[in-house]
Amino acid sequence: MPNTSTATLPVFRPGTHTAMDGRKVTFTLEDCLDLAASYDPTLMETPFVIGHPKLTAPSYGWANRFEVRDGLVYAEPKQVVPEFAEAFNKGMYKKRSLSIYLPDSPGNPKPGHFYPRHIGFLGATPPAVKGLPDVSFSEGSGDLAPVEFALPWEVASLVDSLRALRDYLIEKESLEKANQVLPQWHIDDLAAAIANSRMDDAVQPISYSEGDKMKTTEPAPPTDFAEREAKIQARENALKAREQQLKDDEAQRHRQEVTDFANGLVKDGKLLPTHKNRVVEIFMNLPNEAVSFADGSATVNETPEALLRDVLQSRPAFLDFSEKSATDGAEPLDFADSQAMANAAQDYIAEQKRNGRDVSVTQAMAHIKGAKK
Repeated sequence: MPNTSTATLPVFRPGTHTAMDGRKVTFTLEDCLDLAASYDPTLMETPFVIGHPKLTAPSYGWANRFEVRDGLVYAEPKQVVPEFAEAFNKGMYKKRSLSIYLPDSPGNPKPGHFYPRHIGFLGATPPAVKGLPDVSFSEGSGDLAPVEFALPWEVASLVDSLRALRDYLIEKESLEKANQVLPQWHIDDLAAAIANSRMDDAVQPISYSEGDKMKTTEPAPPTDFAEREAKIQARENALKAREQQLKDDEAQRHRQEVTDFANGLVKDGKLLPTHKNRVVEIFMNLPNEAVSFADGSATVNETPEALLRDVLQSRPAFLDFSEKSATDGAEPLDFADSQAMANAAQDYIAEQKRNGRDVSVTQAMAHIKGAKK
């Protein structure tokens, strides 16, 4: 039984291909074999990226090795981000595009040989070479620049694809997970770079059609460009508003929860009414990370909020603010110390004053004692 190769991702094929800057580059089968044999992941790994970005873009996987079989160059994937793999399997990034260092390209980790630079995954981009990803050149200029095999596709579609992937992560996972995998600032920077390049680039893009014919793509009219940018900005604003609404809803839910808890403490006589708002604000500003410490022979691992709730809930009741009749025959409070009674009376006076009512010391003491005046 023949062995099944683990290099399952076709990324390139020999032939003559035309780049965005007009260069025609011919790759023979021997060149492809040299590229596969030269690859050394300990020297420089080839990352999986979206599109053909700059060096600061995140990697969504890596190539373990390359091999040539059946007239195609295949890559063996490794350490692929699960969310990206799921998006790829759903068809969001069907096209692959190999960026290659030429033997004399600056920065080539193996001068004199072809070397894979990165594998770009593209969205709705038609192939420039039949059965393979499109062709483009990413960075540098002249005959020695690294070549990236991808079409001069509409770069704004990459921003749309990234936004769609981020929306998908928010819906399937969470906002926190989306920020870890694909932060919003990364998409913003890319959109800004695209807008700047459109305004400053004096070289017209070229499009590729079957038969390796090249034609100049007419620049979009200013009105079309402005309309597209307005739509992109509106989508961006809607996404930011949605993210902010999620944060606000969660904060409101948490505030209501801790307010109900504090009200329960006041009702049970475990918290003075004047301290309720302070306790609520303390809860709202506690960190979410759990703390771990030894408590006797046991190890406690709880969040600060859970620990504070336990401390407050386990306190004995020291006040009873319920109404009492003069004939109850029992005092709701029994202060052995007059200073404690005076402090409680002052707290009651302050509370009533905030509610617009002036209460005398005598009235406050009567209230504390539970007498109805």
